[in-house]
Amino acid sequence: MNVVSDVDGVLYRGSRVLPGVPEALLRLREAGARLLFVTNNSTRSPEKAAERISELTGVEVTADEMCTSPMAAVRLLGPDDRPVFVVGEDGITSTLETAGVPVTGDATGARAVMVGLTPRITYEWIGAAADAVRRGARFIATNSDPTYPMEDRLLPGAGAIVSAIATAAGREPEIAGKPHPPMVDLVRSRLGDGPTWVVGDRVDTDIALARAGGWRSVLVMGGVTEDGDGSGADFVADGFAAAVETIISQPAG
Repeated sequence: MNVVSDVDGVLYRGSRVLPGVPEALLRLREAGARLLFVTNNSTRSPEKAAERISELTGVEVTADEMCTSPMAAVRLLGPDDRPVFVVGEDGITSTLETAGVPVTGDATGARAVMVGLTPRITYEWIGAAADAVRRGARFIATNSDPTYPMEDRLLPGAGAIVSAIATAAGREPEIAGKPHPPMVDLVRSRLGDGPTWVVGDRVDTDIALARAGGWRSVLVMGGVTEDGDGSGADFVADGFAAAVETIISQPAG
């Protein structure tokens, strides 16, 4: 059995672990499930993302259990899409460097622009990216999530930055993260044997990912979704722990 879980808003919000998450993760480990943590959050490398889950939940998670939106975005790049100008954090630059893709801080020579979430965004940074896109650089968004869940509020997500660049450049990006094909393909390449379940709090990313992959899904309330009616999810749960109970209670096969 494979369990594909979102991270932010499902396992924790900000630095606050949500109720029952550590116990539910351990239960999945004990049941022999193959766990994949699939996140559109582009700010951390797979190693740093796994480290954060481990630190917050107390359950060890490794980098090979992570599927991040920069990992999916790298799959879009061809040999002519180099160097890459990055609007984002180390999660993008380190993933590109690990893949052997050169990164440039000079947008004028960029053959591609890759955009993700960054709290350091500036007017000048948006302008440099938009200029490069207008000159013909390939425009890739790690994701288009409009918001990012914190402990007590929703902050602007990568989609807000992507939209600003797209508006200024007059071009729409290719999107790599959930629920788009690059992420579907990345997740599929990591799956083990048996049925696959997707757990997440966004209908437009997590539940859509499940539909795109042909997998079953559980929508978790309380992240960014407050009403599960009409979501298209197979099940709706009050939290990650309840989602795990639902999955484990289903007949095998």
